[in-house]
Amino acid sequence: MRLATDDVARSLRGSWHLMTRGAEAMQEFDLSRDGFWRSFLAFALMLPATIAILAAVRLTAGLPNSAGLFTAPALVLAVIGALCLAILAVPALLIALRPELGHAPHFTSFVIAWNWAGIVSASLMAVPAAVHAIGWSPPELAVMQAAFFAAIVLRLRYCVARAAFGPEARGIALPLVIASVVLDYGVIRLFGLF
Repeated sequence: MRLATDDVARSLRGSWHLMTRGAEAMQEFDLSRDGFWRSFLAFALMLPATIAILAAVRLTAGLPNSAGLFTAPALVLAVIGALCLAILAVPALLIALRPELGHAPHFTSFVIAWNWAGIVSASLMAVPAAVHAIGWSPPELAVMQAAFFAAIVLRLRYCVARAAFGPEARGIALPLVIASVVLDYGVIRLFGLF
């Protein structure tokens, strides 16, 4: 099982289209069993975002990036772990709360779209991180920029939940977004970031 360039492009485009075309954009994902497992392989695509976020986290921790990004291995592992766990936390919470969801087609579609949207989300959050890391924005401005991009990420998460679970499950999208914010905060605290 491997990621084909066409699948990656279509899935990333589909993630973005969820915000404009809703459930219709779900057709752009490979919703098969192989597509489910490939959506986890796609986490490797977060490498550029991980590097930008790591550079910003290093500055926040008082570590100069001129010394090299990978001179603090524990911090590198914390950033990688936090990014991956932030994506996996919401589906894991849903399974913990309602184990029968694991066999529902809507849930499988949700996980596929959620994973791909997680890559888009990490890339969005990498923009203000990179701008801060290269010194183009002071910490205060970087926080405002991050808040702007976080609003887009939250909108994307809402659209993923709404598209995957359908209009009959309207009451699930907003609680999922709120849960994702709480879980993100927990992940950041767990890994000691920011």
